[in-house]
Amino acid sequence: MAGYDNVIVGGGLAGGMIGQSYREAGGSESVLIVGREQRPPYHRPPLTKEFLRGDKPAEETYMHPVEWWSEQQVELRLGTEVAAIDPAAKEIQLADGERIGYRRLALATGSTARPFDDALTIRTIEDSERVGEILARGSGHLAVIGGGFIGVETAASARMKGLDVTLVMENAVVWDHLFGPEVGAYFERHLTDHGVHIIRNQNGLPEGLQADAVVAGIGATPNLDLARAAGLAVERGVHVNDHLQAATGIWAVGDIAEYESVVHGGRRIRVEHWDVALNHGDYLGKLWAGATDEPYDVVPYFFSDIGDWTWMEYVGPGSGQVEIRGSMADDDFVAWYTDPEGRVTACLAVNRSDDIETAKELIKTGGKVPAP
Repeated sequence: MAGYDNVIVGGGLAGGMIGQSYREAGGSESVLIVGREQRPPYHRPPLTKEFLRGDKPAEETYMHPVEWWSEQQVELRLGTEVAAIDPAAKEIQLADGERIGYRRLALATGSTARPFDDALTIRTIEDSERVGEILARGSGHLAVIGGGFIGVETAASARMKGLDVTLVMENAVVWDHLFGPEVGAYFERHLTDHGVHIIRNQNGLPEGLQADAVVAGIGATPNLDLARAAGLAVERGVHVNDHLQAATGIWAVGDIAEYESVVHGGRRIRVEHWDVALNHGDYLGKLWAGATDEPYDVVPYFFSDIGDWTWMEYVGPGSGQVEIRGSMADDDFVAWYTDPEGRVTACLAVNRSDDIETAKELIKTGGKVPAP
């Protein structure tokens, strides 16, 4: 039976960052990444943006060329399914029956796009390629279900390629469930001004809507079956502490990690965004290498582009009263979110990156909105 000091189940960004950071921090023990996809770890944000539109080749989404991993002595087992984890024996079992021992195990199993009837979804490079073939036609009608990031970004990319686009969403206003109606209306305006037809307060496709293709961006389900079957504590995600540890010798990162956030007073949060996956993996690689023993304390951050029309950065998650400064009409503003005591809980900015950096510190320290 093969054995490794460090085994990472999941070949996405979070898993790849563990291996990368472990080596960069001086970790010298053996590392194995087991991934179900046939590709090395890659970045997913381009799948609804540049890659979807045909402006970026698949290789440019990769964290590193394939050969980089072997040069760093990080073994990749691609196209490989893990069937079970045996914490008592400190082994994983592959779908073909092979058992692999570990000393430390990280679960970075990510999420699976939620299906909707026969609609296409976007989660992998292959998914994006299928939708990209439709966009490459430059004409036709695409219906997009879902008013979250995947749906909005896909709708914008399709309009940029010349398709007629209908965005169907349960929201009353784009992203109002995330940022409130006033901020959401700003992003909605950019969509409608560029020709995206929006159907609001609608669950699923309305009767009679005709489209050449349908894409569903209605969220993702964290892949928790392995963790649950292994007896780990699982609720909305895998319960981990403020060092991302789930049990003796086992950690969980990225989409599946429901972690104790020291930034939020120990409250458990689970965040499905690129930056969190990256920072979870970076932190755990350093932890395994002995380069840190501090709790994970990175303020969650994410970003989004709506075509090439506008973009946003956000730190949180948080809610509460909102104070908007700057000019939405000029695409230059910041929205500060505060609790009843006036402490900053979140911040959204368009062309105000300095405010985002300030907000990170204020969220950590319980500070208030800076004076104008």
